Amino acid sequence: MKVDQTPYRTIWPAEDGTSVEIIDQTRLPHEFVIKTLETVEAAAEAIQVMRVRGAPLIGATAAYGMALAMRADPDDGNLDRAIETLAATRPTAVNLHWALGEMRTVLGPLLPADRAEAAYRRAAEIAEEDVEINRSIGVHGLALIEDVRRSKPASEPVNILTHCNAGWLATVDWGTATSPIYQAHDAGMSVHVWVDETRPRNQGASLTAWELGHHGVPHTVIVDNAGGHLMQHGQVDLCITGTDRTTATGDVANKIGTYLKALAAHDNGVPFYVALPSPTIDWTLGDGIREIPIEERGDKEVAEMTGRTAEGSIETVRITPDDSPAANPAFDVTPARLVTGLITERGVAPWEMTAFVLALKQPVFEMLQKRLTGTPEQLLQEAANFGRIVDAFAMHINEYFIAERDEIIERQRAEMMELSTPVVQLWERVLTIPLIGTLDSMRAQEVMENLLNAIVEHSAEVVIVDITGVRVVDTQV
Repeated sequence: MKVDQTPYRTIWPAEDGTSVEIIDQTRLPHEFVIKTLETVEAAAEAIQVMRVRGAPLIGATAAYGMALAMRADPDDGNLDRAIETLAATRPTAVNLHWALGEMRTVLGPLLPADRAEAAYRRAAEIAEEDVEINRSIGVHGLALIEDVRRSKPASEPVNILTHCNAGWLATVDWGTATSPIYQAHDAGMSVHVWVDETRPRNQGASLTAWELGHHGVPHTVIVDNAGGHLMQHGQVDLCITGTDRTTATGDVANKIGTYLKALAAHDNGVPFYVALPSPTIDWTLGDGIREIPIEERGDKEVAEMTGRTAEGSIETVRITPDDSPAANPAFDVTPARLVTGLITERGVAPWEMTAFVLALKQPVFEMLQKRLTGTPEQLLQEAANFGRIVDAFAMHINEYFIAERDEIIERQRAEMMELSTPVVQLWERVLTIPLIGTLDSMRAQEVMENLLNAIVEHSAEVVIVDITGVRVVDTQV
């Protein structure tokens, strides 16, 4: 994206070919400073103190941090130490751990002499992949903005509310929540963004407002508690936020205050979308409120504020009484039921469908493993086969809302022909029954009921469905 007409990314290799350069976001919005990272410790410090921030950018920085570490010392001990150092910086950001896992997978099998070059190459690939993912998120999100545009008078802009900074400063480029906004603006569409200040670090007021302004996007900074008021008076058409971590059932962990915006949006009938790259989804978690660790940051961020004085100097002042303690949870979790849809690089998935597909996988898996006979290796292969089908369904979920029934069934049947008969029979039964015309009217409850019928038909074991919670539990009859 552009800073006063000059294109920038948030992280890039320096001209010396070994160090890495970043935009130091702790100096924004009043100073534009480029900082050079030369060691893994410098990369870790940049993540820890939020010189770089946002899940995708943290992941890319961690990958380059591993490259810096391998340049300094490529032996096994330093590989482990570097991963441990970087992993400790931000426990909530799943992209961080995903990127470190990628780097371990690439570097671990290599001879030490080959690790540095491979590390720089993989780090660059991770950065480029992020750029493409975010561009694709914008393509799918742009369609949502266009839908709103068509429903409004031509003289009125589309008003979008966002929280924190899920802009290009939080990624390598484009941003997640802002990618649709930038693409709409660049296409000549009239858009206006309500920017939450996002206490206590004010990432909205200092970062989102800065990047929107420098790219030329109309925007207004508002206090965190103004969003509900604006929604009540019809001044917000849709909300788009980012996320640091999303569970397999669609719960979203994002900057503190996101949950309250989702509640206000739900109460006022305002669509609430979450834009995210697929690596942000943590497939090991099912209940975000119970399972996502929430980072507790220092009380100084609450008790103090930094800004520019009238004389131009940057100063920090205390805004709370000296003897008043402060709590500082960095994130909250928005339950999937409050999220209209997830915007990924693959499309827009309504939360009901996402929850259904992901809740379905494990219990039916377990049922199949009990039912089928064979060696442990065969059962593991059966599990992998079934998982591949469900994952394919989830990955291409957006296609299922626009494609015709016969095309879907034919494609799925072709994919399933390689699989063993019990899996084919069960999954074909579940998939085929709800496909009446197109899937735009299909609801999770209908699919759950059909699943129940299919399993009763195939086995004496039954999946009991709690429709309200979109949950599935395995039991015997």
